[in-house]
Formats: sequence, structure tokens, C-alpha cells
Amino acid sequence: QLYWFTVEFGLCKQNGLIKAYGAGLLSSYGELMYALSNKPEYKPFDPEVTAVHPYQDQAFQPVYFIAENFEDAKVKLQNYAMKIKKPFALCYDPFTNSIEIMNTPQKVKKALCQMKEELKNLCLALENLS
Repeated sequence: QLYWFTVEFGLCKQNGLIKAYGAGLLSSYGELMYALSNKPEYKPFDPEVTAVHPYQDQAFQPVYFIAENFEDAKVKLQNYAMKIKKPFALCYDPFTNSIEIMNTPQKVKKALCQMKEELKNLCLALENLS
């Protein structure tokens, strides 16, 4: 449901106006016009509520969730995701553009060593700027 009401049918405010960012809305002129009309019900975006709200895949959505802005939606989703209990941790590798599953001590140690090197480089850069 979170995917459905954000990535596909997400709405947020921008400069006081409701804007669409969901791909499902942006690719469907009819639903986009409906979503921005006064016909559907609007609720504030709250991942706890949105995650259990049923969605409609055969007709226009009767309810849309609106974030205060795009950053608000992103932060709320990240905070919600951090609360989900999972038996592993993930680490993003910007060099390979991939996500590593941290499920062994060796992988965690490797990630920590990489972070240590990055921090050292950042500290050197900061010293050079001073």
C-alpha cells in the first residue's frame, strides 16, 4: 500500500498547491484530473495509516494521501522503514550503485573500513579548507 499511495499515486503540496509525483497519476491524464479535482477524499500522508489503507486497482482511487511536501514524504517513509524489524542490515555502495546485505561479520567490517577511509579523506579536505 505504501508503494501504491506514494510511488504510483503520490500527492504532495508545493507552494500551497497539490501536486502529483506518483507515476500512476503522471501517466494517466484521467486519473490525474480526478485526483486534483474535489471528488476524492484527501488524507494527510502518514505511513502508519497509509500502509494499511486498501487501494483500488480497477477504478480511480477514492482516497489520496497528501504529504506536506516531497521532502516530508521522503523523511516519513525513511523513518517508517527504519522501524521495520528485519534480520539483516543494508549498506549502499555509491561506487557500484548497488546495495550490499550486511549479513556476515566480514561484510560489516569491510563497510566500516571503507567508511573509515572516507572519513579520513573528509577530515583532510576540511583541514585543507581551514
